[in-house]
Amino acid sequence: AEMLGNTRLSEHFLSLGRELDIMDPKLPEDVYKQHLEPSRPAMSAMLDTMRTNSAASYVNGLINCGFGKEKLIQEDAKEGAWLSKQKDLGKMSTVATLGWVLLWDVDSGLSQIDKYLYAVDDHTQAGALLGCGVVNCGVKNECDPALALLSSYVEHQTDVLSRAAIIGLGVAYSGSNKQEAISHLVPAILDTSSGRLQHACLAALSAGMIAVGSLNEEVTSTIIQTMLERPTAHWNNTFSKFMALGLALTCLGRQEKADVIL
Repeated sequence: AEMLGNTRLSEHFLSLGRELDIMDPKLPEDVYKQHLEPSRPAMSAMLDTMRTNSAASYVNGLINCGFGKEKLIQEDAKEGAWLSKQKDLGKMSTVATLGWVLLWDVDSGLSQIDKYLYAVDDHTQAGALLGCGVVNCGVKNECDPALALLSSYVEHQTDVLSRAAIIGLGVAYSGSNKQEAISHLVPAILDTSSGRLQHACLAALSAGMIAVGSLNEEVTSTIIQTMLERPTAHWNNTFSKFMALGLALTCLGRQEKADVIL
């Protein structure tokens, strides 16, 4: 049961890392190798831009993925100093990258991300929700903390928190066909109000990720129903493509069995 649920995946991954002596956290500069590049006049000014900082956050998360430690956020001498260099979506993505660093470590990983849920800034809270979803990806836990946390934010009145929770559910339970997670997304998919269109499209995508390749009847019928009920104007929104993608994901690899839906 532990093997099927990947319960000890983080433990075994860290054990391999220690055996290979690659546990020391790395910084983005270790990857960039900028000292090997010819100097550029505008380089010093560019390094402090929000776009560069966001890129550094992604690189930091990826090079330390699964190892549980990194230096940019967790070991920052001044708490929150790196986050202060980010704005809005940059803060959200930076906190969310901690999910990569703490990947599969559901027990201690969620507790480390939890403090960001109490931040004043909505985008920081949203990043924590996404991070929780990433940490839980592919791991089955008896307590299901990700489901309990993320489901409580799906209908949240703050848009950025609601959208983050919806995406987090899709990431956390991708490929699991978990009915409890899908049931929390169905009301969001069926909400035909223009103000919640983006939420509905993201919910359809997340439901498709959870039920990928399963031809889940509830997911397919719900998405088709809401597609038929929506006004034409909704299909001019860029996010509407995610609804079609969510439906396609449930049919992935099923070939002729998906003909009825198509």
